[in-house]
Amino acid sequence: MKKVLIIVQLLFLCVFLACAGYLAKYFYDSHRAQDDIAELQQMVDETGKGEEDNTGSEEMPTARASNGMLQKYYELYLQNEDIVGWISIPNTPIDYPVMYRQDNNDYYLHRNFKKEYQYSGLPFLDYQCSLADPSANLIIYAHNMKDGTMFAPLTEYKNKSYYDNHKTIKFDTMYEEDEYEVVGAFSTTVGSADEFKYHEFVNAYTEDEFYGYIDKVKELSYYKTDVNPVFGEYLLTLSTCSYGSSNERFVVVARRKR
Repeated sequence: MKKVLIIVQLLFLCVFLACAGYLAKYFYDSHRAQDDIAELQQMVDETGKGEEDNTGSEEMPTARASNGMLQKYYELYLQNEDIVGWISIPNTPIDYPVMYRQDNNDYYLHRNFKKEYQYSGLPFLDYQCSLADPSANLIIYAHNMKDGTMFAPLTEYKNKSYYDNHKTIKFDTMYEEDEYEVVGAFSTTVGSADEFKYHEFVNAYTEDEFYGYIDKVKELSYYKTDVNPVFGEYLLTLSTCSYGSSNERFVVVARRKR
């Protein structure tokens, strides 16, 4: 009996140590990922401040590199040509580069800017989308990390009060700075009978397609907004996992400001 008790205690100790090791690695990886992002943010911020200091006027044109890219993102492009823009929501932790690989949509699902393995990955543009010949709807995915990073703050859009304080989303491409107004926020479950396949809407070839998508967004949204896109305008869709179920997705749709 004593031997059995010792074995049970050893098993519990092994489980405890395994869990402790997992948590330690999780927090180490999380800290490392945040440091990597902070380095990229600092590079962009310092370049941006340099632009302001050099111009001395808000009326001066935005500084650009020799290839026409926004200067503040050019150094990042030299490090990794997969970068296609920068996503940020003022007064939230969302402030990240956006990556794109048309040949592998999941490439940055678990990779950092240096293309090394990193569980949190980076936000990435859906492979179906195009910036060269702009798609009607640009879809960006990112993880909902339990430490509050990546697109975790998106789920706060479930609350009208959060929307009221964060109505604008910034998405700069490598060539243009743009702002988008939130149209609606909703959840949908992949594979369910009533799944809204928002990820399949990339281009609107007819008014019926466009307004059909907008109507569904409005119908599912947790609240009503006064932002009503019209055919021909560009949309931005941000998508992340929701912890309601393993297949649930939380989605925020916005319209480029007129």
